[in-house]
Amino acid sequence: MNTKIKTVLCALLLGALVAVGMTACDKTDAPDATDAPTVEQTAPATEPEATEAPTEAPTEAPTEAPTEAPTEAPTEAPTEAETGLKELIGLDVKTEDLADIMQNVFMGTQSIKETVMILDKGSSKALLYPIDSIVSVTSYDGKTVYEEGKDYVIEDGKFKITADSSIPCITSAQYFNVGDPTLHTVNPATGFSVPTYWGDGRLKEWQVSVTYNHEAQWEGFMQESQLELYQGFVKKLIAGEDVTVFFSGDSITWGACSSYHEKAAPNQGGYAMLFTQALADLFGYTIKYVNIAPEIGYPCAPVPAGHYVAGDRGIITYVNTAIGGWDSAAGIQNFDEFIKAPAEKYGCDLLILAYGINDNPQQPVREFTANNVASMAKRMYEMNPDAAVMIVSTMTTHMGSNWAFDHLVKGTQEQALIREAKALARKGRACAVACVNAVSIDVQKYKTFNDYGGNNINHCNDWFHRVYAQTLLQTLIGYENMN
Repeated sequence: MNTKIKTVLCALLLGALVAVGMTACDKTDAPDATDAPTVEQTAPATEPEATEAPTEAPTEAPTEAPTEAPTEAPTEAPTEAETGLKELIGLDVKTEDLADIMQNVFMGTQSIKETVMILDKGSSKALLYPIDSIVSVTSYDGKTVYEEGKDYVIEDGKFKITADSSIPCITSAQYFNVGDPTLHTVNPATGFSVPTYWGDGRLKEWQVSVTYNHEAQWEGFMQESQLELYQGFVKKLIAGEDVTVFFSGDSITWGACSSYHEKAAPNQGGYAMLFTQALADLFGYTIKYVNIAPEIGYPCAPVPAGHYVAGDRGIITYVNTAIGGWDSAAGIQNFDEFIKAPAEKYGCDLLILAYGINDNPQQPVREFTANNVASMAKRMYEMNPDAAVMIVSTMTTHMGSNWAFDHLVKGTQEQALIREAKALARKGRACAVACVNAVSIDVQKYKTFNDYGGNNINHCNDWFHRVYAQTLLQTLIGYENMN
């Protein structure tokens, strides 16, 4: 980290605390989803903790057309104290200290290594922004560089591969009408919903990474910083105190389909690793990875054998007990073994709870996912009242798959999580939602899931693991609060 980290002002420690902000996942630019439930912003979380056993997901795909995520009413304008929070707590971190892959994809005028997948030679596809100029195009693993004019061209702001391009393609015939019959999507050529290709880690064979310049700016959902809520944890990082960052969730939090977990180039970790490494980069820390699997007796996420060293100002202990396939009920039922015991041993300054993609949509959303996750958060606060908790809403999935549940497509699961987080924040707890669900809904307005999917169903590739990590970093600190 920059050596000019400022000392936390004594005034803050003497009581000049900024008022606790509300958890905000506003979509002020998009129209309201007319068939989504109304969100009560001030309703307290009064439901009892859920204890349902995990249930199997339904095998039929939803038939409703996806709609936009529901919007929340805008929060109040920031006070003078809130706008000066960066200066108040002495935050002196710079975006330039972040790795390229952690530069915010929703800010600036260059998109770095954005993935795209084209089915047929001679076809074109839109990226997140209209392309002004291309810096580079490589294979997913970065080992092959493709040539503009020979392998691809820019056409009306879109990425088009030539008829004789050396970029590998899976054809439409191979992509549609094959695969698991429970996974369907609409073939745009026919308008019919048909079985679709899928396979864990396979899409990277046809995805390419594009770095390009663009004038257009992001017009979709923007996660709001919740630095005011998390100032206690951030103050520890500023002071160089040792901290523990703890992750609990499902296969996405495990790191599924990231290249590191696939043991393949470019060897990028999942979002949990990326987020923790970003904190180390910004604040000059060394990461101590805990291989928790032998202690838990379960194949938890693999970690590097050595340390990640970005500086010697302090140690971030990284603990990840996420288990593939778990729903939120499994998380609360296994809390003592998978969260409580490791947290008592290693500590827990920031707990990341990321559940929902495996939850049965037939359960009442308010009483299942949100209540289970809130129960885990409450139990952590009972153990450590000073702990910070970040709830991560899950990304949407393939819009035609049996994982594309109605409450993910419409954002209702996320809204229930927000209500629970706000109820905890009103009680003085450091708790907010990193709204990955809202982010992914708007990303799918510009990109298809196979552009950034890892298995074409419910796992993401390296690029969207980066979006996950950036959303968490934006929630905790906010790119706008970096120098």
